[in-house]
Order: sequence, then C-alpha cells, then structure tokens
Amino acid sequence: MALFIALKDLRVVLRDRRAILMLLLMPSIIIFILGTALGSVFNQNLAVNKFSIAVVNNDEGYLSSVFINEVLRDGMSDTFNTFPVDKEKAEDMFNKKTVPAVITIPENFSKDIDSNKQVRLDIKTRLGDKIDSVIVKSVAESFANNISMSYASANAVMDIEKQYKFNIPANGMTEAQMVMSGLRQKLGNEMLKFSEEPQKKYKTTTAIQYYSAAMLVMFILFGANTGTRSIVEERENKTLGRLMSTRASKVSLISGKTMGIFMVCLAQALTLIIFTCIVYGVNWGQVAGTLLVTVSAVFAASGFGVVVAALVKTARAADGVGMLVIQLSTMMSGGMVPIPSSMKTMSMFTINWWAHQAYIDLMVGSGISAVLPYCGVLAAIGLVLMSIGVARFRT
Repeated sequence: MALFIALKDLRVVLRDRRAILMLLLMPSIIIFILGTALGSVFNQNLAVNKFSIAVVNNDEGYLSSVFINEVLRDGMSDTFNTFPVDKEKAEDMFNKKTVPAVITIPENFSKDIDSNKQVRLDIKTRLGDKIDSVIVKSVAESFANNISMSYASANAVMDIEKQYKFNIPANGMTEAQMVMSGLRQKLGNEMLKFSEEPQKKYKTTTAIQYYSAAMLVMFILFGANTGTRSIVEERENKTLGRLMSTRASKVSLISGKTMGIFMVCLAQALTLIIFTCIVYGVNWGQVAGTLLVTVSAVFAASGFGVVVAALVKTARAADGVGMLVIQLSTMMSGGMVPIPSSMKTMSMFTINWWAHQAYIDLMVGSGISAVLPYCGVLAAIGLVLMSIGVARFRT
C-alpha cells in the first residue's frame, strides 16, 4: 500500500508541468545567473588565506626531518606556516582554533620506512575547515605514499647490491638512505619534493560549482515542499481520511507519502547533477560520495516535508512556511553568498549547511570517508523530523 501511494504521488508530480519547470528549469537558470554574475566576487571571497598547522614529531628521525623542513616548511610555505610542537601544545592550538589541522608523526616512522614497513601519518582536522583540511591531508598523504614507494625502490636496489656483492659506503646513514640520497641528487629532489601544482584545485571552487551545490540543496527542499502541499491539499479534500477508512494504516499512509517525496526529490536531484555536469562542466567529485550525500540530503528533506505537513493546516500555509524556512536556511548556510566564520555555528542548524559542505568537500577532492559525518548528521536530522511528523500527523 505504501509503495502504491508513493508511485501515485510520483505520477502526479510528473504530470504537473508547472512543478517540473519549478524543480528543474528554475534551479538551472539560477545556477547559471549566480555563477556567471558573481564569479569574480565569489573567487575573491573563497581564496584560501595562508594558515598555520601544528606538527607533533614522535619520530625525530631522518625522514620526519625531511617531511617537516623540506616538504612542509619549504614546499608549502606559501600556503601555510608549520609549527613543530609537543602533543599538549598541539591540542591546545587545535582547541583554540589557532590551527585547522594537526599532523602527528608516529614513533619509528623513519625506521619503519627504512625497513620497508607500511606507515601512516595521523591527521586531525576540524569539520568546518574543509579546504584547509583537504590541503593538509593531501600533502601528508602524498608524502607518505611517495616516500614509501621510493624507499621500496631503494630497498629493491639494496637487494640487488647484496645479491651481486656491490659495496656502497654508508657514511653514517643506512644503505637505503644512502641510495635515496643519491637518487635525490640525480633527480633534483623530485622523488621527495611535494609539488604544489596539484594543490591549486583545492584552494577554491568555482562559482558555478558552489552555486550548483547550493541551489541543488535548496531545490531539493522545494521539491519536498511540493510534496508537503500535496499532502495538505489531500487532507483539505478529505482524501486522506478516506484512505484511512480503507486498509491503509497511518503508518502505511505516512510511509507512502514520505516515499513519494523521497522519489520525487531524488529524481530531481540526480537530473540536476547530470545536467550541471554535462552543460556547465561541474565536477561533483567521487560518484559514490555524491550519491551518498544526495540520498542523505533527500532523506533529510523528506523529513522536513513530513513535519511541515503535520504542523500546518492549509496548503497556503504549507507554501508560506516552507518557502520562508527554505529561503532563510539557504541564506544562513551560505547558499546565496559565502558566510563569515562568525555565522558558521548558526548555519550548522540547517539541512542546507550539512549537504552543501559535503558536496563542496567532494568537489575539492575529498573521498567518501570525508563526507560520512555530514551524511550521518543528515540522516539523523531526517529521522528526528520524521519522528516529529509521525507523532503530530493527522488526517
């Protein structure tokens, strides 16, 4: 019964040309207008300012020195300042928001790499400082991966040296370090130096990208509000009461209506993502991550639609309340213009902020693991709103 109700609502929306224009054509036009008109101002606002990071070095070996001095301090000096500190000082700097990230180099880092063992750098980042965090993560991951592969090659050379009994003087360094030192001199340090060029894509998103994400979230909520109006109209027309008099229970009815909103919003969102990707050239990032964020955002929006339907009495009220909440939350979350950091805490009370930040993270190169916290919050918002809606729903 719930699926039947959902499919019926989906057919109603698909037959409504006005709704199709509202949910698909309107956001496409707004994205184009905002993306082109505010591009230069937007890029100035989103440019990443130089920031600072803390590094806790528990290794004190040769490679940790290379990482701190050559990669972080020299290679990334134009992007951030590097402060080697102890663990307590790093925690204090992070908690006071002096730094957006803390890199911890584990004990035996140099020794483990020299022994051809797998290593990792621990990186602690703050959820809201998305672009800064992505830059730091990328630098650290790039170094760890490149140095591991380089030392694997060096150890392979040493195996050959031992097999054929060549003699390479150590000069106080391990044999693998000696080989790596020679390779670095021959290759102009390219095997260890982190190139800043790949990081340029992390410093900003384009205006088209930013507003594609912002308007997608806003119109997902508008799509949910369209479903809300449909529910309230059926209540006014006594249709819901007649459905309840049949085999349909309250749970089936609400489930069907929620599924209908979910299906409409998901179809709308996927269509807009594909359209902006093809027509505007928007890179939404990792496909699996984009799908996960979209499903989570649509789920939260469906909860929003159900709770509005449960609280308002008329279709006109549903339109008014829904439009007001959606527009306010879009502005509060930075959907119209990027918001200052002072408003970040307030913006986190909106569905828009969590979904928008997740999309932006994917656009600047983050993987699916980086957006899981955002998706978790969106799922929790959806569950809470649906619970309220079910408890207050009346036919």
